[in-house]
Amino acid sequence: MFTIIGERINMTRKSIRTKVWERDEAFVVNEANRQIEAGATHIDVNAGGDPAKEVDDMKWLVEVISNAVDVPLSFDSANPDAIRAGLEICNREGSVINSITMEKVRVDTIVPIVKEFGTGIVCLTMDDTGMPEDYDGRVKITDDIATLLTDNGISLDRAYFDHLVRPASTNPGQARFILDAVSYTKKTYPDAHIALGLSNISFGIPKRNNFNRAFFAMLVAAGCDGAIIDPTEHEMMITLCSAQAVMGIDEYCMNYLTHMREKGLV
Repeated sequence: MFTIIGERINMTRKSIRTKVWERDEAFVVNEANRQIEAGATHIDVNAGGDPAKEVDDMKWLVEVISNAVDVPLSFDSANPDAIRAGLEICNREGSVINSITMEKVRVDTIVPIVKEFGTGIVCLTMDDTGMPEDYDGRVKITDDIATLLTDNGISLDRAYFDHLVRPASTNPGQARFILDAVSYTKKTYPDAHIALGLSNISFGIPKRNNFNRAFFAMLVAAGCDGAIIDPTEHEMMITLCSAQAVMGIDEYCMNYLTHMREKGLV
């Protein structure tokens, strides 16, 4: 199954932040349901609108969303207290923490929560030296994270690697490094998953969805089996179905045909 972590409920976005602070339950529930109807397998919950309010906002969001939908949640925070607060309210099968890196402070605070709650974990390929600029740097950190998880009894089928997409407009050639790193990860650690936040590829470019869709298809061909996206962007989901059909992942194009019929496009 391709993992789609719906990214819309993110309080760094003003439109979401305002509605959460107004405690507009109907708005939040609608955002969650729209993403599930569009194909999300998980709902990302980011309460990072104000660090002073983050724990309380996370609790409120998780309570509202978990009462309204039955898919697992992705707890998206740099604050381990917020992650723990969310998981204490809703830790259903398939829950994911977003995210860990090889930075020492992140390892020390997040690994114990992953072990305690038995969650999945989004793994960003960066460490205390920063974000790698090349393929070799991403592969090294991928290996380091895989070793860290297995040494702590966390099976790699709970890992979702994000090799940190950089904008094509300012980092020529970075997309090739990402594609190669995805292929390496799936070949070397076949039980592990990928969950890229891929929209960075188009930062600073007009008509960004053109870039995003092209890169999405390339990622599927490289072995990507998950992404953090807005599934309500209909063309992105068509691209996913199309790429899976072309690659033979969707045998006889059945999922593609079903999707197109459901959307009234055939």
